Amino acid sequence: MNIKAIALVSILGLGTPAITDVSLNPKTASAMPTDFNRPTGAFMNANQQWVIWLKLDEFGAYTYQGLNRKNGSSLELKNPTISGNKQRYTYTFRNNNYNYIIAHQPQDPDFIRLTVVNPQGRTILNQLMEKKGNDWDV
Repeated sequence: MNIKAIALVSILGLGTPAITDVSLNPKTASAMPTDFNRPTGAFMNANQQWVIWLKLDEFGAYTYQGLNRKNGSSLELKNPTISGNKQRYTYTFRNNNYNYIIAHQPQDPDFIRLTVVNPQGRTILNQLMEKKGNDWDV
């Protein structure tokens, strides 16, 4: 009699019910975020100097990527503070005491307002931005 085969069958026999339970239980496979009010895609201001990409990944992490097309400077920020209500949400990303605030009205999904506030509390950028697409090659 093959001891290895018996041990393998025993282990598989004990593990199969647990595996079946996990794969058939819909409550365990819930990695998708439930907040679909966050704006996503590529947004650009009127003179096309600034491009902002907003991305929500499958784990619910929200990312801001900004690019100044004039001088090539870029910035990536994650995990904003969320505030507001159903009519208007704000997402505040922080970088070295600078606040990058995205204001979004869900009923107007093609526009965001980007406001950048310096450490002294002064607004140094305030731009209305229009959605230009969902991809990263805008």
